[in-house]
Order: sequence, then C-alpha cells, then structure tokens
Amino acid sequence: MGELKTNLVCTGCSLLCDDIAVEIENGKIKTTHNVCARGYGRFYQVDFKYRILSPLLKMNGKQKEISYEKAIKESVNLLKNAENPFLYGWASTVSATQKKGIQLAQKYKAAIDCASTCTIGMAIQRFIQENIEISKLPDIRDNADLLVFWGSNPTASHIRLLSKYALLARGKNTDRGMEDRTAITVDIRTTDMARFSEEFLQITPGGDTALLESLMQIIQGKSFSKERVANIPRKTIYNVANLIKEARFGFMFFGNGYVKTQENMDVLIQFIETLKQKGINFGAIPLDGGYNAIGFNKNLKTQVKTALHADFRQNIACKEQSLLIDSLKTGSVDLLFVVGSDPISNLPFNLSKQIAKIPMIAIDFQQTPTTMLSRIVIPTTIPGVESAGTAYRLDFEPVTLKRFLDPPAGVHSDGKIIEDLLRNS
Repeated sequence: MGELKTNLVCTGCSLLCDDIAVEIENGKIKTTHNVCARGYGRFYQVDFKYRILSPLLKMNGKQKEISYEKAIKESVNLLKNAENPFLYGWASTVSATQKKGIQLAQKYKAAIDCASTCTIGMAIQRFIQENIEISKLPDIRDNADLLVFWGSNPTASHIRLLSKYALLARGKNTDRGMEDRTAITVDIRTTDMARFSEEFLQITPGGDTALLESLMQIIQGKSFSKERVANIPRKTIYNVANLIKEARFGFMFFGNGYVKTQENMDVLIQFIETLKQKGINFGAIPLDGGYNAIGFNKNLKTQVKTALHADFRQNIACKEQSLLIDSLKTGSVDLLFVVGSDPISNLPFNLSKQIAKIPMIAIDFQQTPTTMLSRIVIPTTIPGVESAGTAYRLDFEPVTLKRFLDPPAGVHSDGKIIEDLLRNS
C-alpha cells in the first residue's frame, strides 16, 4: 500500500489545480488523481526519459557531464564576459526564483524578459499597471451566467477550467451548471470550445477590434447599420450584444488569439469600462502562458516599477512589445540565459537560427532543442513535485506549491541555482 499525498498543486498550466492526489510507492509516483492530460504529463516527467540529471558543458561541439560547481563557475564567467547578456524564460518558475532572476539581471546589467511577453504578457502588464479589478475563479463559478471565449480554447490549454470554474461547474447561483450559463466563442477557426457554445462567431483574422467596437456601439445605444463586421452578420452581433446586456454576470476568457497589439488591449479595456458605466457586471482575464507568468509581471512591477520587461543594459523603461525579439533583430544579444523555456522551439525559425549562433546557458529539468544547443546546461527540480514555492493562478491569486518527492541526487531547484550564481558573482 502506497502513501497518499493530497491537496497538491499541478503546474501543468496557470489554472494551478490544488485538489491533486498522488499515491507514492517506493519513492515514486504510482497513481495520480484529478489530473488532466497536461497535469499527467507534468507529474510523470519525474521519470521522463529525456530528464536531465547532470550539468552539461559543450566542448568541441559535444556536451559532456561536469560537476555542479564547475557549471556555476563557467556560467558566472560567461555572464561576466558578456557585454549584452539577456535573461529569458521565467514563466515556469516560482516567484522566489523570479525575484532572484531580476537581481541577477541587475547584477550583470542584463535585459530580462518573460516567455509570456510573446503571448499574454502585454495583457497581464496592462491589468497590473491600470489596477483593473480581477474576478476570482470561485466567484466566476458561483455567479457567471455568460461566458465569452475570445481567441481562447481552454479545452486544450486549461483543460479543467470548464469543469472546475466555468461552463460545466456548479456554483451557488449556477447550481445547474451548463443549463444556467450561455457560452459564446469568438475565433478564426472552429475549436472544441465552439462546439460547446450557443453562439460561435468565426471572424476574419484581424477583425477582433472591429467586432468588439461594434458590440460596444450597440450596447451604448448608438446607431449601427453595417450588415457585416469581421464576417459576422448584423443580426448575430445584435444577439450577442443583447446577451451581454441581459447577463447577471458576464465574463471573458481571452487568449493569444486576441492579444496581438496594444490597440486590441486598448479596445478591450475600453469595452470593460463601457459596460461598467452602463451598470453591466462584466470581467475578463487572459488565458495561456506558463503556470506563473503573472508572478513574473507582478514581481517585476514590485522590484523595478515596470510590469512587462526590463533592460538594465541601458535603462529600465522599455517601449518594445517583445524585448527579446527586438534585441535579436538588432543583434544586441551576445549571451542568452534561459530558465524554464524553449525559445528555439517556440520562436519563428529565422529567430531560432539566430539564437543558435549565440552562446546559451539553459536551466531546465528536461531536454529540449534549446538545451541541446546550449553551452552550459544545469538541471533543476520540478516545481510542485520536488521543490516548493509560490505561483500566481490565472486570476492573480497566490497559490502555494508543495514538495512531495525527493529530487534526484545533485539536482537543485532553479531558485538555488540562481542564488548560487549571485553568490559566486
């Protein structure tokens, strides 16, 4: 009979489900309960065949195992000799690690940027800077009778959202679950979320702001005569506007499909403010990003007063929407320090080719194209499994991650690794 660990937190996505149970036998995971497909993958990465268990140093084109102490020393040397170091990733690390990472960037006058900047980072930044009220997930579960999924598909990205807090969940004032709610999906393609929705608006690419402005116009009672907007018929737009006006509590989950430009965010914030002025209870939060992307933005705001990214090579304030991409385009990166991210896989091919030419230090628990191309690789523990910490759920709520397994011998948390780099600098 194994030992049952309960009330654990899954870091498979930013939903941070805290009702996970794991049965341990002989120091290994035997079974898991309440995990989705993404969560299953995260917990069983403990014994993943591509798990990195020893620090690596690339010599003559081949990676060879080295001691942890040498990996720290070599990393410090690379950071000291770099003129334009860049620290990237952080969305999949706990808050304490992010705080130390910001200190490391200040120490070496480096730029620091979160992987979520390319996705929902801009939305998080705006919500933090403008102090936009964030509805908590339990409140959405208990009260939301209208749900809008705009450019997001939680059936793939946040799999348990619908059953725990959204469409299917049974709350205090939504005790019939799906029967007490109306779902609307807005996307450029048909997704599984669209099949759950009463209204599916398949818009033309780039038509987001035009459609949202049209809804705002109707809700404000202004004249609206266009027959189609973003390929959506006038009748459908009126129907959706009426659903929003009549909702007891409406809520929008928007994703990468919406967060494209500052203009999109401007219009969304204006939309929420307009509904508020009309006495309509309506909120919104972004979906996607690493499990603690929000934590990075909050910590950066607290420590250096900017909530998206910082460039200590010149000054703190940055106007660039994506600091890493803009820095790569101008050739102003001579060392890339990557924590818990895989830019080689996730960025456009032309940028990946450019990154491959730059010396890299990678801190991760599994082999990726980025670790395979890195000069130095330092393995880490898996947060929420082999190390503890704090992360921020997608509704900006802090959640405590617990450790319930011992890490492999000689493998440290990313927080300790950053701390050792600071200590030896």
